[in-house]
Amino acid sequence: MPFTPAPARPGVEVIPLFRDEREDVRLERWPPNRTVALDASGGAELLVLEGFFEDGEDRFEPQSWLRLPPGSALRAKAGPEGCKTWIKTGHLRRIEGLTRT
Repeated sequence: MPFTPAPARPGVEVIPLFRDEREDVRLERWPPNRTVALDASGGAELLVLEGFFEDGEDRFEPQSWLRLPPGSALRAKAGPEGCKTWIKTGHLRRIEGLTRT
């Protein structure tokens, strides 16, 4: 599957993997040296596959895992070779009426 431009996120490319009413799973490719915003209002998990990104003083390289709680946002800067990440969002928010067994 080819990467396609992400709507309203200039320079970011996406391959959708799965989506339902609760979660969105995708691959994202971030351009070199670009700051990328990610809305994690429903929580998010990221796995770095290639390249790296920095968030403040933290650096996330290949096989780094980041979990953001609901209500979060991420402003990450991709490294000079860009960054490819697996991202899952929305699955950590509380859904009224949902019970888990």
